[in-house]
Amino acid sequence: MAPGLKRAIENKVFAGRVGALGNVNIIVKTTENAPTSAAPVGTLCYYTYGDANDTYICTVASGTWVKINA
Repeated sequence: MAPGLKRAIENKVFAGRVGALGNVNIIVKTTENAPTSAAPVGTLCYYTYGDANDTYICTVASGTWVKINA
């Protein structure tokens, strides 16, 4: 995982609460559009395409992702 990634997500999604993520799984997506792949429920996807820097959470293990703090 890239250095500072958890901190970047905490700043954007959790209003800067350091440690809010604990040991959650995080994947990074650098291509266009929201993730669609299967992942364990609760996995975060940090989307870095362009200037988006959005974060999604997997809510259904088969590949349903929801954008958080939009």
